[in-house]
Amino acid sequence: MSKIRVVIADDQNLICDGIRIILDSQPDMEVVGIADNGQKAVEFVSACQPDVALLDISMPVMSGIEALKEIKVNYPKTVVLMLTTFDPDEYIIGAFRSGADGYLLKDMTAEKLVVAIRNAFNGNVTMPASIASRIIVHIHEDVKKNSLQDYGLTQREIEIAGLMARGFSNELISITLGISLGTVKNYISVIYSKLEANSRQEAILVIKGLNYSESI
Repeated sequence: MSKIRVVIADDQNLICDGIRIILDSQPDMEVVGIADNGQKAVEFVSACQPDVALLDISMPVMSGIEALKEIKVNYPKTVVLMLTTFDPDEYIIGAFRSGADGYLLKDMTAEKLVVAIRNAFNGNVTMPASIASRIIVHIHEDVKKNSLQDYGLTQREIEIAGLMARGFSNELISITLGISLGTVKNYISVIYSKLEANSRQEAILVIKGLNYSESI
């Protein structure tokens, strides 16, 4: 059975060593590179072509967010998970906007870490509730609600519209907001109707045109 190949990047050696020991003890995982800054992380990803890269958000030489951007452009098949603890919201949102596939808390248990990496490798979302709540707060502040309210969207529909515009799948919206997938689909159908959109792409274009600045 092929193993999940992982690169770890963090400027704290104890963090890297701890994660390496945990992952190397798993029969289906293999750590193929350890970096102490973002530039080295990109180099390891280039050389090793790992399945998953774990990046600390704040690192010297090149930040985790800058490394994330490079990896997503040049190695889009690599799943990138951001390692975080008490990073400022601007860093969390910066990684979110740059295409992070998920987030891992540095104080999570070994069992949860392993499960989260397996889930991410299999295409599922890795989003701790504490991180999801911070992203939702940002969306509330960021969206110009009045424009969508002119279309009759409710507060919950505005939240979902904001996530749709950022590329969230229905599953990720479900996990982020803590509602069922069926409920998400129902909300999106209502959003289509209120925006007079015939497709997700058309709805997103309307949402972005109404609610997002060019800098986003």
